[in-house]
Amino acid sequence: MKKYSLKACTVFMLLVMAGTSFALSADDFIPPVQEDDPAKRAELLAVKDDSAVSTEHDEALNADVTTAPTLQDAINKLIAKPHAGCQIAGVSGAAAYTLVSTGQGLYNPNHKNAIASRIEQRNAYVRAFMDAKGRMAAFLSEVPVQGLTKFDNTVNTLTDSERSLSNITTNLEERGREVIPPKVLKGYVTYSVFDDGKGKVFVTLVSSPKTRSISRTGEYGITAPSLKEGLNSVIAEIKKGLIPPVGGRIIEVPGTGETAWVGFGSSIVRYSPEEDVQAELELQAERVAELRAVDGLAGILFGDTVRMERNYDENTRQLKKNYDELQRTDPVTGGTVSEIREYENHVREMRNTLSSSEAIKSIRNNILPPGIMRHTEIDEDSYFAYGIAVYVPSASERVITIIQSMDNHIGGTPPEPDKPSPEPDPNLKMKRGPSGVINQDLD
Repeated sequence: MKKYSLKACTVFMLLVMAGTSFALSADDFIPPVQEDDPAKRAELLAVKDDSAVSTEHDEALNADVTTAPTLQDAINKLIAKPHAGCQIAGVSGAAAYTLVSTGQGLYNPNHKNAIASRIEQRNAYVRAFMDAKGRMAAFLSEVPVQGLTKFDNTVNTLTDSERSLSNITTNLEERGREVIPPKVLKGYVTYSVFDDGKGKVFVTLVSSPKTRSISRTGEYGITAPSLKEGLNSVIAEIKKGLIPPVGGRIIEVPGTGETAWVGFGSSIVRYSPEEDVQAELELQAERVAELRAVDGLAGILFGDTVRMERNYDENTRQLKKNYDELQRTDPVTGGTVSEIREYENHVREMRNTLSSSEAIKSIRNNILPPGIMRHTEIDEDSYFAYGIAVYVPSASERVITIIQSMDNHIGGTPPEPDKPSPEPDPNLKMKRGPSGVINQDLD
């Protein structure tokens, strides 16, 4: 089932075809997540010349930097074995640096209710996406850190005419708090996503000198012969699950200078055996997917303000006991009597407790321009609703012109009436709207 909005059709008619090629340089890269063909995607993730990749410690950054003849090779080397963290890549001989930030999310793929697993899977992508942004913000920010390490050691001994006994109690307490202050992130692109099929999801974001320079108004994205082809490519990626269901992208047409900013979102369709209720649930999922797409568009146009806080608290207690000292009340005198109970076997105990917490906030707050194209679809199994929100400056300018003409008309002199409006044609009938099937492998 497909659903198209009138605004979507209007914007697509405004798109102009162009046929210009674009040459890549060493500091360019193609995000594998944008490639539809699995074989080509694997090729984009492969390191072309492993022998030319090197990792050296940069004293100025106090961090390791991985370089290669091409930025694509350097990035691919860093993410060959996915793991959470923010690393640095670069082109051999160049002074500019690229941040490669990977976040991780977890889900349970084995729920009896498949919809529950789908919800967790989508949430895992969101968590990994947020984690990657948080790690990039942490690398770029001055990080206030509070820490405490406390060690206590107590020794109690008892000696009398018959024996010598000892009790030793050791406590080690460690606490830490790290707060990443609000940091506006721009110029990052979703480079790759990976789901191992067992409940682990990884999302890698890349911020390079070129993406940061281009993204004064949003994320760096893809180039295409035309805006129409670029938009169709993004829609195909969303439907086939090739990109995380959060975030956005820019489409550029070098030949015409046109640009489109695309935000996308998704929502899980809940299930009901009643057809009318199911129809309402599908509408709900589409509305949520559309709202998330608009939110994603705002993020790439204006940037995300990211704040992260992490805490941990660990306590280790060790006991070595020869005896217990028991206090009881003498029923005759009412006084306190102390008794010693000696253990036949000396007691040795160890107990450790560890708690940790993490909170990442990503906030977008601004006003989107008029003329935003919104488009939603539901997959053939009614599991997912997908949405995109597209901003094309040329289309927005035309909408502004229409708004201005409407405002002028409202405040001006009403036009003189023309011929009477024709009566409705009684032969006109309601016809079925556009319908279709989305090809998507959900397994």
